[in-house]
Amino acid sequence: MKKEILKEFKKEQVWIKVVYYGLFTLVGLALLRFSDQGITNPIKYVPMIFYCFAFLTILTYFANRIKGDYELLYFGLINVVVGTFVLVNIYYPNSGFILSDAVLLYSILNVINSGYACVRELQERKLSFFMKTAITFMLLFLGVFVVSALYDKVEFGTLILGYYFSAFGLLYLLSVFTNVVLSDKKTQKKLLDYIAYDEKEEVKEEKPKKEVNTKTTTKRVVKDRTIKKIKRK
Repeated sequence: MKKEILKEFKKEQVWIKVVYYGLFTLVGLALLRFSDQGITNPIKYVPMIFYCFAFLTILTYFANRIKGDYELLYFGLINVVVGTFVLVNIYYPNSGFILSDAVLLYSILNVINSGYACVRELQERKLSFFMKTAITFMLLFLGVFVVSALYDKVEFGTLILGYYFSAFGLLYLLSVFTNVVLSDKKTQKKLLDYIAYDEKEEVKEEKPKKEVNTKTTTKRVVKDRTIKKIKRK
């Protein structure tokens, strides 16, 4: 008998993800508050933020471990990689260049991670695929905007990162609540009927052809010929 070392849940615990992405939003709002206090260059504390996100992400993954779903685990590793990248280059003269590269790396790795999750959900025919794909594209465009803004306006780095993490958390909270709505069977049925997700091609029934009795037709032809011959005579 195989011993289960780590508990796996059949269904995800929604409240855990709500708390988790809520913390992302709170960190973003805290950065917005710090920007009002005159903290303009965030490169000194950005590595700590990414490491904290990594710890929270891995903790959330093990608290809500679903078989075959490693998206959060990979996301935790992404936070470690990006935090280490900023920490190694913390004394680089152009801090705006380092921050913009860090956000670019963060966005690319997240799009790859989320894209892989989208493919898995598409194969499993989950309706959450549509919302996840939309959020992936929105985060990609958000990352591109933040990268261009940080490169030119590093003095507003704290403000820009505050908006970025707030939007990040709110978008994923929207995704969680949408998945809760889509988990309802009635809603699923209505949506599947609307988009014809499981539509099958209707096979038209061919009408059976009437069998022609060859014996009767040949008899009629012979009779007609004999009658015509008698009339000619």
